[in-house]
Amino acid sequence: MKEIKFPIYNDPLIDPLLFDYFEGNHAAQVFLEVCQEQGWPVVIDHAALRCMNVEERAKVFLEKGYRFEDEQVEYPDQGWWAKVYRKPGLPVLFVDQAYEGEKGEQSIIPDWVSRFGEQNLHHVAVLVDNIEQAISVMENKKIPFSGAAIGSPGSRLRQIFTAAEVRDGAAYTVLELTERNGYTGFYPDQANALMQSSTQKSSQ
Repeated sequence: MKEIKFPIYNDPLIDPLLFDYFEGNHAAQVFLEVCQEQGWPVVIDHAALRCMNVEERAKVFLEKGYRFEDEQVEYPDQGWWAKVYRKPGLPVLFVDQAYEGEKGEQSIIPDWVSRFGEQNLHHVAVLVDNIEQAISVMENKKIPFSGAAIGSPGSRLRQIFTAAEVRDGAAYTVLELTERNGYTGFYPDQANALMQSSTQKSSQ
């Protein structure tokens, strides 16, 4: 296997998560190759964890200096919600779970967690300057995407998922391309659409 060249933070929590993710996601490996070929920097915007209880899962990160700064996003129509955790110099963490009870029955998160556990990243988002250009280069490398980019050209946040990596017949991880224009937060409606696209299977 080729050497995996992704950002190293010398952090005992984050680095193992990233290593396992990049080792197991083909689209992410191709993106690293593209960055080397194009001379693009590899900048991780955020990493997403799925779990059954956000508060419990986040404890280990809070103990190591991550902070929750009242960034909570709700997706009642899809049965899930998330909190955003930040620490200077490290990727933002987007930690999500289904609502409890009937409200969360339609969420796809519990099934994913039951299959793959809470120790694996669902996706990593990498920053790109021009999302159309990045999509084009990746498609030339035979990487499929789950749909069109979400967010209109020039808007403050644009995102797209690759088609899901499949493990044991189920959608596992995806790579997200993110274009930001001065905005550091998250749009509930955009994340909602991305979440649904992650159930699609990769053709790889």
